[in-house]
Amino acid sequence: MILVFGGTTEGRMVAQLLDIQQMEFYYSTKLGSQQDVPGRHTAGAMNAQQIVEFCTANGIRLLVDAAHPFAVQLHENISQAAALLGLKVVRVERRSPEYTLVNVRFFDSWQGMAETALEAGVEPILALTGVQTIVPLKDLWSSRRCYFRILNTVQSEQLARASGIAKSWIIQDSNPESEEALIELVRKTDAQVILTKDSGYSGGLEAKIAVSQQLEVPLWVLKRPSLPAFDYVVYERKELLMLLLRLKKELLVTEELRAGFTTGTCVCAAVKACIIALEDGSFPNDVTVYLADGTPARFAIFPNKLDDDVASCSVIKDAGDDPDVTHAKEVGCTIYRREDVGVEFKRGVGIGLVTLPGLQVAVGEPAINPVPRTMIAQVVEEMAQHYSIVGGFMVEPFVPEGEELAMRTFNGRVGVEGGISILGTTGRVFPYSAEAFMGAIHQQVRVARSLRCNELVATSGKRSESTLKPFCEGIPANAYIHFGNFVGETIKIADEEGFDRITIGIMLGKAVKLAEGHLDTHSREVLLNTNFLVDIAKNLGYNNQTLDKIEELKLANAITDIIPFNINEPFYLRITQLCHGVCQNTTKKGLQIRLALIMDEKRIILME
Repeated sequence: MILVFGGTTEGRMVAQLLDIQQMEFYYSTKLGSQQDVPGRHTAGAMNAQQIVEFCTANGIRLLVDAAHPFAVQLHENISQAAALLGLKVVRVERRSPEYTLVNVRFFDSWQGMAETALEAGVEPILALTGVQTIVPLKDLWSSRRCYFRILNTVQSEQLARASGIAKSWIIQDSNPESEEALIELVRKTDAQVILTKDSGYSGGLEAKIAVSQQLEVPLWVLKRPSLPAFDYVVYERKELLMLLLRLKKELLVTEELRAGFTTGTCVCAAVKACIIALEDGSFPNDVTVYLADGTPARFAIFPNKLDDDVASCSVIKDAGDDPDVTHAKEVGCTIYRREDVGVEFKRGVGIGLVTLPGLQVAVGEPAINPVPRTMIAQVVEEMAQHYSIVGGFMVEPFVPEGEELAMRTFNGRVGVEGGISILGTTGRVFPYSAEAFMGAIHQQVRVARSLRCNELVATSGKRSESTLKPFCEGIPANAYIHFGNFVGETIKIADEEGFDRITIGIMLGKAVKLAEGHLDTHSREVLLNTNFLVDIAKNLGYNNQTLDKIEELKLANAITDIIPFNINEPFYLRITQLCHGVCQNTTKKGLQIRLALIMDEKRIILME
């Protein structure tokens, strides 16, 4: 659960993003929100202790401070509460225009601003500083004609009346950020100076500067107060969503692992938003696409470009709890109108190029797999029918960080160069999916076979692969694959694809499970069986003291403290022999097994 402190444009933006992502949150405001904002609402000012109590009672794990920049006490309360609870705080800050202009002057305090105005004898004054500043500026309006523009709400009117200021000096405005309305107001009051505060772009500062320059009326600006040292500070909507998705995985852990969406689904959402923009003249805030089983998937849209015949936008990928390299990364597309009906695909930035045979996509094509191509084509067809579009589109997916991200995948080994692949079969990413992992293994094996490799080298990871390379001279890089824990399935795939031989490199922790006959060595499938190891040692004639020590083992690798390793030690030779037999018995078409028990870079037992 997240607690958002809002009541601002930024607060509404945070709430909308959390709602799109289906992340549960409370939305807190001082007087009750006047905005149409999703989420669970709570109203009333809270001090630090009250924030602590609220968070404790409601299971809050993350705080988002999207309150007004000048809500100084609230910022301090949030910071103190977070420190007491050990919670992270995301501050959503406003950007301010960069300017060095004539007639714009900055002040550190309301008192300094008031004193300057009194000394200069300037009046009338127009204060665009909000109803909360009437009291701090009392010395000014007690001596000078000073108009205060406030929001046209009952709450603002009550606060103004309570301050004691004359009603004739209060101007209620329902359109406070309109330049036209502001120009009219300055002329109506004959203001000789305008007072405001640095509330950033969303606070209308840019409009006030523009009016000041146009009418040549001095603008006095109160500087923004300094903030506590929050954990994260973000300024943009896209930046915020990327951070929220990272924190969702790190801080907002659930009992059940969460599924996410594939890159293919992400591109579909971007395609739909682009077509809407071309037809309606503007991008939607978000879009919903439907997966193969009819499940809706909603995405926030981040526009990039819109012309008559070209549109470009992106989404941020949520991979759920899967360790996906593209999680919280930008995925998008550019589409171009064309006369021919249907879809043509073009390779965009960060999308890989297929350079080897054996994949589902032809050599020379962008690495967009068949199912995502079909999904994208279906979206285009549906939107064409909806808008009665004549003609088709060229679709150019892109992933800005794709080339860098691809270096953390197996793409290079399967002949996908220069970027990532657009993938997906169901539209979803399932956490730690065995199906996805096996699909990757199958793909690597097929590529190796298409390159006429007759031998594979399969290891559990990079460390064991590097160790085996000196013993596998002449085998190309494409023939090295990682089986993770799926030893048996990897052997079956190699056997079915017609390879002559496979070298299985396995370290001791997995080897003792494989030796017992377990072809999936993951700890959730099988635990260390010390009885099995005791039986091996007993049959080989090891003494009772050794057997007792083995029986007390908690980790397989600790057995080397009981039976020191060397390549001729009977215990380790027997483990290797058993592993070899289990693997060989898995084959049906004559695939030959070479088994390597790897202890470290220099100690290996090889068995044909």
